[in-house]
Amino acid sequence: MFKRVALPMAAAAVLLTTGMAGAADLGPPPLRGSEVIAPDYHVDKWSGVYAGGTVGMQIIRNSGYHSDALGAANPNFPDFHYDYAGTRFSYGLHVGLQRLFGHFLIGAEFDFDGPQAKITSPWYNGNVAYSGGVAGNSYQQRVGLNWQGSLRGRVGFVHHKTLMYLTGGLAFANMTVCTVIDDCINGANHIVRYSAVRWGWTVGAGFEHKFNYNWSVRAEYRYTNYGSRTCLATDRCSIDVNSSDINNRVETHAVRVGVSYLFGAPAMPLAPVIARY
Repeated sequence: MFKRVALPMAAAAVLLTTGMAGAADLGPPPLRGSEVIAPDYHVDKWSGVYAGGTVGMQIIRNSGYHSDALGAANPNFPDFHYDYAGTRFSYGLHVGLQRLFGHFLIGAEFDFDGPQAKITSPWYNGNVAYSGGVAGNSYQQRVGLNWQGSLRGRVGFVHHKTLMYLTGGLAFANMTVCTVIDDCINGANHIVRYSAVRWGWTVGAGFEHKFNYNWSVRAEYRYTNYGSRTCLATDRCSIDVNSSDINNRVETHAVRVGVSYLFGAPAMPLAPVIARY
């Protein structure tokens, strides 16, 4: 009798215990009612129109070949190669438009730099027999950038508040190039002289860091090549009827730092969303 009652009761106890353990594993039942979802505080701090200024240092290199139509028959104007460079202070303004797509930025930028001091070559003596300006003449080559600018694209990657970018596009500059004999006194001793707008290309890279929505700082390196220009003896740029500059090539290496201001104000964050279910 006892066994007939005890066995069913023990089995019932085991089933009850197992059911309670399983219920505990499933956790509490889901809540019913409403839930507040946090607002999206992500703000695009890059898209829009911006403007700013830069300062920096620029290495200007000028290389080429000066010749005389008479060659050895005119020892007062010996032929010579020139290749020289100088570092000058640069300053300018920039304005641009850009758009952020996730972490990737695409934009376009225009910049314009002011005048820079001329750079000058060493004195060249094509023939030692005519050196020193005694029996012959000494020569010097000079180039100055009156202004320069560029129109470029910018592509980059944004990580937190920092943009790392590549840039490249069209470059242009107004420059004065001259070859002088003995000295340059009021332009009287120029052999070749011209001022002209030269066109070229530029490429570079840099990074930009945001302090807040509107203000950022940047650092950038750019290489620019303005190509070559030939001034033949028959051209107006050649003051002497025999002399010419052949393949006058100008290129620059520039490092700039600057600040930019992004116009406008950040968009308001989305309001909290109350989900009911």
